[in-house]
Amino acid sequence: MRRILVTTAVVLLSLTCVASLFAGGGKEGPTTLAISIRTLSNPYQNNYKVGAEAYGKVVGLPVDVLTTEANSQKGITDIKAEVAKTGGNVVFFIDPNQETDDVAIAQILDQAGVYFLTWWNKPADVKVWNYKHWVAHVSFDGLAAGYFTGTELFKTFKTPNKGKVFAIQGLLANTPAEERFLGLQKALKENPGVELVQWVAGDWDRTKAYNQTREILIAHPDIDGVWCANDDMAMGAIQALKEANLAGKVMVTGTDGIPELFDAIKAGTAAATVMNDAKYQTGLGLAMSLAAKQKKLDVAAQPQKYRQFEVPAVNVNKANVDQIVHDYVDNTPNYDFTNFFAKWSVAIP
Repeated sequence: MRRILVTTAVVLLSLTCVASLFAGGGKEGPTTLAISIRTLSNPYQNNYKVGAEAYGKVVGLPVDVLTTEANSQKGITDIKAEVAKTGGNVVFFIDPNQETDDVAIAQILDQAGVYFLTWWNKPADVKVWNYKHWVAHVSFDGLAAGYFTGTELFKTFKTPNKGKVFAIQGLLANTPAEERFLGLQKALKENPGVELVQWVAGDWDRTKAYNQTREILIAHPDIDGVWCANDDMAMGAIQALKEANLAGKVMVTGTDGIPELFDAIKAGTAAATVMNDAKYQTGLGLAMSLAAKQKKLDVAAQPQKYRQFEVPAVNVNKANVDQIVHDYVDNTPNYDFTNFFAKWSVAIP
């Protein structure tokens, strides 16, 4: 009987230790900086990794990169596995695959006592301040991006602000995709001479956008422009237009600010993009989460305007593309991650 009681006590002690590790209280050593993103095949998303590794080097901490590959369940499972692997001694920057993933992620990390920051995707009715370890949700203004690229595209039509446009949306149930499309709709409302002949969901995929543009050229060979919700899809559209001998005649726009799109603006096949600085995103997200873990940032004491907020992106067209390439591609700005709210522009309700 004594042997059974001792064995039971050991099992219970082991389970308690495992639970403690998962709650973030038991593993010593350097804190892991983890990022959960969509993919590394997209140049914009790959810059998340570049930014995370640069920040990790500055603070002397290891970096783990997790990719969802557009699979929400994979993303959530990988986050759980990372918490278990590190014993909870980890902080996260997360670009959720879609906004419906946020609650599941928040519940997992809050229960585990792991601090994290999200970017881009969040349902409007989900509030960061209802979760102790959700440091902040940050975004660039998607509506402004869609509006700027739409209005810039319309200017390039044979008859400016009059003609037909084809739109390639991003991933549905994705906050930035929805916001950018709303921005395009605002531009369309202000330019009644422009007709949206069709829109499709391109899922942020270059090959899909290429095929969709080829198809629209059969149905509407007289389109005047192709509006894309991101740069990778814009590059797919440009390739289809090149094959139809329409590149430069029918212009394209995107959003993100990848080097290929900058080159396309210089070459006269793209009209505009909006540069979202992915390196800054991950640096800020990891810095805030790490500061919260180290008790240098009192999350609960922060006003709500600093828990959900936007920072400005950079509009890019023919006039300033060379300067943007110099500042962000050929060089990297000197980021100040000690002032978390230096670029704060507006609260997200």
